[in-house]
Amino acid sequence: MQQTIFTTDVLYFDGQIFDAVWLRLRIQDFVRDKKYKILTRKNKMFRTEIKKEKITPEHEALYNSYKQSIPFEGATSLHSLLYGDSVTNVYNTWMIDVYDDDTLIGTGCFDLGNKAAAGICSIYDPAYKKYSLGKFMIYEKIQFCKKKEIIFFYPGYFVPGYPLFDYKLEIGKPVIEYFKPGIRKWFSYYENAYKFLK
Repeated sequence: MQQTIFTTDVLYFDGQIFDAVWLRLRIQDFVRDKKYKILTRKNKMFRTEIKKEKITPEHEALYNSYKQSIPFEGATSLHSLLYGDSVTNVYNTWMIDVYDDDTLIGTGCFDLGNKAAAGICSIYDPAYKKYSLGKFMIYEKIQFCKKKEIIFFYPGYFVPGYPLFDYKLEIGKPVIEYFKPGIRKWFSYYENAYKFLK
């Protein structure tokens, strides 16, 4: 979060306490699944670029538009989301930009390490919601990381019983793992998904 690293086992939403279940994907075992192929066809008319992070006024305008469409309170700006009060970035942050002709319609940030990458955010123009750009950009981040021989991609957490984060469970299904903090081990999510069903 901003220029800090955090973890948590519980979250507080709508007056209730929920478990936070952290996820990762084994990138080298990831294959272009059916969902990725559908999203690639759906978005083939758009142009994507992946490069080192550099926030522009265009990115801030997109973030402002996206922020107005989400059902929770977001950071005041994209710069605030990534940097907080800092002016420098201690992370190796990369950015995927999606364009419709020359119009920026989506952007996503991820931090790249030597062996792992972490998804930070994916934002998009609400007018393009039907294209599932958020999911598409996560897939594109994973594909980029695979070419760089990164081992793990961390998309964050999901919250059993609170469906806002369930979209993360649709991406790279066979290679999703979840962390069990009590014993500090990772397990296949889809071999154990029944444990999270209520």
